[in-house]
Amino acid sequence: MSDDMSDSITITVRDLQRNAAAVLKRLEHGETIIVTRHGKTVARILPPDPAEEAINQAAAEGLIDLAELARARTAQQTARVHRAPASPRGDVASEALQSLRELEGDR
Repeated sequence: MSDDMSDSITITVRDLQRNAAAVLKRLEHGETIIVTRHGKTVARILPPDPAEEAINQAAAEGLIDLAELARARTAQQTARVHRAPASPRGDVASEALQSLRELEGDR
């Protein structure tokens, strides 16, 4: 593994295969991994986005409604996003997953 920038490293596909656990640990620490094959970039692996993770966690806990959040186009509208409607089955995670799938379909 070789360092390109302070927050990114470049590794070969073979290094990735042999050192997957170490690569994941570096991702957990916020580094970006650039994967090369025969000297050419074939992939860029990014660490999780803290903001996206916070939104996903809030949705999983039923604190926000992802469908409503997806419709918000301005900061004012985003600030008015309500809690997710209560599920009669209490299956918030499944509903959040369904909302994410619907959001992906809208792209």
